[in-house]
Amino acid sequence: MKYETIGKTNTKISKISLGCMSFGAKSEWMIESDEAKPIIDCALDLGITSFDTANAYSNGRSEEILGELLKDCRDDVVIGSKVRYQMGDNPNDVGLSKEQINKQIEKSLERLQTKFIDLYQIHRWDYETPIEETLVALDQLVKDNKVRHIGGSNMWTKQLAESLRISNELDLQRFETMQTFYNLCYREEERETLPFCKDQNISTLTYNPVAKGFLTGKYIRNEKNNSIRFKSDPALAAKFFKSEDFDILEVVIQIANEKGVKPAQIALAWLLEKNITSPIIGATKTSHVEEAVDSLNIKLTSDDIKRLEDPYQAQSIHHLD
Repeated sequence: MKYETIGKTNTKISKISLGCMSFGAKSEWMIESDEAKPIIDCALDLGITSFDTANAYSNGRSEEILGELLKDCRDDVVIGSKVRYQMGDNPNDVGLSKEQINKQIEKSLERLQTKFIDLYQIHRWDYETPIEETLVALDQLVKDNKVRHIGGSNMWTKQLAESLRISNELDLQRFETMQTFYNLCYREEERETLPFCKDQNISTLTYNPVAKGFLTGKYIRNEKNNSIRFKSDPALAAKFFKSEDFDILEVVIQIANEKGVKPAQIALAWLLEKNITSPIIGATKTSHVEEAVDSLNIKLTSDDIKRLEDPYQAQSIHHLD
């Protein structure tokens, strides 16, 4: 395993992060604690130290599962969670106000069975709360030792720039990471966000690195799709499955066959070549974790990268809608 320091901190995370959105029981493709345990154990054995969850994942159940499974090795891992979305049935339990942040951090700490969260991220921009209020509240959490570092997710580059300006002017904690939607089938973050993060020394964490499973190679052009994820996740079909997506997938499969590896590993190897700090993988089997870690050893040539990137067609930015 390889490790990299996040932002301007002294905290290092593994080059592969384990995403825990699949921990819970809201959809068919999700898993409960008994199935999650071998996945966590496998990740730890392979050197993964970075784990990503959110209070909204299965309404807190993901945090509960992760907290239970990591409590005996808490000092050896980096836990990231997020806040923003509505929790439960109360319509007021939503957003990034000082009140909500203070309320939700306590609940997340309890579910995660920890005294602090290493990386606390805003899940999405809150247009109803001034970002200054949000940053002041997050800064206080760091001062109170409930959070070590803060990060952003799913925001326009101009919003990230504004948050950095305010943090600098008011001497507040700044976003050290940016979690964003980026993969071979969706590369719009190359326009502004990724170059800006590089310039500002903000680490990039990418979710859906294999495009919700599309880049695993199990889908075939013009054939009916019956996978559990396809049937239970409308966003999969809505965001991918265009003709140009299959053009990309077919090149991924070709290169994977040439190198004797899995298509998903090629997709991850490409991300790592793009200097992403840590792709966040999802896993419902230990083999998913093993294959992801093995992708660190795959070397792509300049010709490989050109072949992978050539079919891409620019599209509208839709992950911030």
